[in-house]
Amino acid sequence: MKQIVIGLLVAAVTLTGCGKAPAPSQDMAGMKNMQGMSGMPAAGADTSGVALDRAEAARLGITFARAAERPVRTSVRAVGILKYAEPNLVLVNARVGGWVERLYADYVGKGVQQGEPLLALYSPDLVSAQEEYLLARRLKDDTLAASARRRLALWDIPSDQIDSLETRGSVTRTLLLRAPRSGEVTEKMVIEGQAVKAGDNLFQIADARVLWVDAAIFEQDAAAVRVGTPVTITVDALPGRTFRGSVTFIYPQLDEKTRTLTARVAVENGDGALRPGMYATAALATAGRRSVSVPLEAVLPTGTKDLVFVNRGDGRFLPREVRVGLRGDSLVEIVEGLRPGDEVVASATFLLDSESNLAAAIQGLMLQMGMGLNMGGMEMGKREEGRGKRP
Repeated sequence: MKQIVIGLLVAAVTLTGCGKAPAPSQDMAGMKNMQGMSGMPAAGADTSGVALDRAEAARLGITFARAAERPVRTSVRAVGILKYAEPNLVLVNARVGGWVERLYADYVGKGVQQGEPLLALYSPDLVSAQEEYLLARRLKDDTLAASARRRLALWDIPSDQIDSLETRGSVTRTLLLRAPRSGEVTEKMVIEGQAVKAGDNLFQIADARVLWVDAAIFEQDAAAVRVGTPVTITVDALPGRTFRGSVTFIYPQLDEKTRTLTARVAVENGDGALRPGMYATAALATAGRRSVSVPLEAVLPTGTKDLVFVNRGDGRFLPREVRVGLRGDSLVEIVEGLRPGDEVVASATFLLDSESNLAAAIQGLMLQMGMGLNMGGMEMGKREEGRGKRP
């Protein structure tokens, strides 16, 4: 192509310099014999657009696609901090006052199983209630025995301990407080030997098999997020790993300072790899609306308009202005300019744009040369005519 342009420029300079021009037919015949111009179409043929050979296009990395109606999906990215799911938190407190004689869950972070003992509590009130129950059983006073048993149950004494009390026939000095659920001790508000009152919180236990992320969604993306939206979670501490979750709740109020909406994401954490407090990046896959679309790379923005190269049906691709809408992760919506089934160049569109501009420049230069030839002939004819009229 460079040889073509150089040849045309040389021809233009020669015509300008000598003031004489050959006949147009001779000039065009000479151009056809130039290297690279053997494939020029015949006079009158439609040469608009850029001709593409499929094999050569594949070698240059040019691919093709067809416009089609399909959902244009976007991923909304947000950040948040992992935390325990609130329904999986439980507080263990004392239902009766006393002293901690033995502490089994003796540090924060310790894993416990449901029913496992957390501490042994000595309580004078508990000892009195046991003696009352045994006395009622010995006196065969069913009403008093039922009342004493109910009091022990309200103090959160398991039924198996009450049964063993009746079988043994003697009181136990301490009460075992057991874990109401499996998890890990996240807070410990008691030490061995401490005196506690009824209602004091002693432990907090959390189950980390499901965690929450409060993701901050920017205001412009809030309309695309719904309850049930699938979410992919990544954390810097675990490169290469992704975790699946979904939006379970959207807070009703927008944060006035950050202009973000908080979406709660529940993340499965069966192997315990995720830990509360980690920063997390959430990618929310929106549903997207169904519309005519093409790959993102098929649209060539020029600054003032958007172009796509469309196959006109004979292997030549014409640049066509389109109006784009929603831009997704891999597709772009075409509001106007394409119909379903239209074949377009899907990648390396800049190559066709350069080729198209170069072809237009060459065509303009050829037209200018043709005009120059005609004008040159007219001027030469006028000069000769003027010479003949001179006396």
